Amino acid sequence: MNDTKRTILTGLAIGLLTLAIPFYLQLIGVVPEKQEDVSQAPAVEIEPLSVKQKPLYPDLQPETKKPQLLAAAETQKFFVVTDKYSATISNLSGGSILNFIMHSFEDDQYKYLGGYDVNGNYSKDINLSLSIPTETPCSPCLQASEEKFFYVPFKIVSPRINEGQTISLQEGDSLVVIMEHAINNQSVRKKMIFYGNQYIIKHDFLLTGAPEDVSLVWADGIKTTEKNLFEELTYSSGYVAQEKEINSLSFSPQSADEKEKPAFYSGKTDWVAIRNKYFINALISDQALGGTLSASAANLNEESVIPVYSMGLDFSSSKISVSQFFGPLDVDIIESSKTYLDRVMNFGWLPIQPFSRSVLWLLKKLHLLGINYGIILILFAFLIRVVTGPLTKKSFESTQKMQKIQPRMKKIQEKYKKDSQRLNQEMVKLYKETGVNPLGGCLPMIIQMPLLFSLFIVFRSTIEFRGAPFFGWINNLSQPDTIFDLSFSVPLYGNQVAFLPFLLGISMFMTQRLSMATMDKNTKPMMYMMTGFFFILFNSFPSGLNLYYTVYNFLNYFQQRSIKGK
Repeated sequence: MNDTKRTILTGLAIGLLTLAIPFYLQLIGVVPEKQEDVSQAPAVEIEPLSVKQKPLYPDLQPETKKPQLLAAAETQKFFVVTDKYSATISNLSGGSILNFIMHSFEDDQYKYLGGYDVNGNYSKDINLSLSIPTETPCSPCLQASEEKFFYVPFKIVSPRINEGQTISLQEGDSLVVIMEHAINNQSVRKKMIFYGNQYIIKHDFLLTGAPEDVSLVWADGIKTTEKNLFEELTYSSGYVAQEKEINSLSFSPQSADEKEKPAFYSGKTDWVAIRNKYFINALISDQALGGTLSASAANLNEESVIPVYSMGLDFSSSKISVSQFFGPLDVDIIESSKTYLDRVMNFGWLPIQPFSRSVLWLLKKLHLLGINYGIILILFAFLIRVVTGPLTKKSFESTQKMQKIQPRMKKIQEKYKKDSQRLNQEMVKLYKETGVNPLGGCLPMIIQMPLLFSLFIVFRSTIEFRGAPFFGWINNLSQPDTIFDLSFSVPLYGNQVAFLPFLLGISMFMTQRLSMATMDKNTKPMMYMMTGFFFILFNSFPSGLNLYYTVYNFLNYFQQRSIKGK
């Protein structure tokens, strides 16, 4: 085969590899695989949100006809402030959450800063809001026969709450708000319970004369929070869980007119949930007899279209009890929901999950010692080099031996190219004479792959890095370390220029150049093209991930150079 044919084949191989990247990422769990249906704390100032305010997503409007407001009660809203969040609550539907702002009075407040304002503009300094304001909120509301049921202002029975009042809850406090409404022979009594130190909100209903089948629905999605929309929407999905079997719904709209056909799940349902990259909103009940997921599209701003997921639990009872978990995808915090919600988090493919959970556990423990996350990532690079160093050394030495016998291998291949049986015999003989194991270079790498994959998954998706600063221009380990923005977007590369990918590319180039010193010159172009491909791909990855890989690759280079120098 001449050089021209080799070059053409190399280009085709790179193209096929590029096309296979999304399927590979899905395989290792980076992209959630779409599954099929199988049958008195200090008060925090928050801006009041008017129900009549222009919605952030004007294209997101309920299709069903809104019933006439027959109740005597006036539309009223109040604010609940806890150590975890600030919520704007309306008496519509017996307690709709109009606005939900995450915060913390501890040192990790940076996790809850950054997001989009009502005009769809991203800011790294605003308080993180997770709710999507609409003129007709269903967050949550009762539905019957695909129509909002009791979508009216409820009368607040207890306690006495004034319009616009702020109620602050300290750790250990709770607030019970009872509302009721009646139309003719139908009535509903709703009890909401807020906790000062939890992300749980309880919704209990007592229905009289209600339709036989009723659903509690959250139709208003969960707000997009990350500047890198590709990363954000990669992780965004809706989920329904039945007897520990989880099904998901993913939607990637190209225009605001698109919709995803609703998915209905019958049978005992444990919970339904909507998530973005770092946060989750879930409705949990032990009474639900079914669940529903659907999605529509909405304009985030003039340039971007995003999915808006809806979820619901189905009931056939006059008494309904639902716990809502609205909070961060932090494995320790999610335990408070007493569910298996942590299974929607990205821990990778099943064989990789024990490694991923162990990496995350160690990451959090080191941070509890007061160590900056950037320093922890550097320490991880050194630790992984210590663990994988012997395997890497063995692999490199085996590769060097294979390269040394390449001339003899080519002679044998040329001599016996028409006799495959004799060719195999001579090759085995050569391996025995030289003490070379043809799998010696690959096997050590395969052994350490689960650990390396788990590091990639955790460092790319953990909320611990959200907003976490390191030093200088690296002020958010969950986002690229951008040094300047471009006025255009490059496929795969993005619309910004980050600095760490340059160092990462240099480290990869140096390592490959060292390992290719005795390699066939015809294979070198492909290796260099791979370095360029990863440089482009990693430009949009979180700086925390790039920091780890940069340090790891430089350590790998120095190890290989020391081995080669012996």
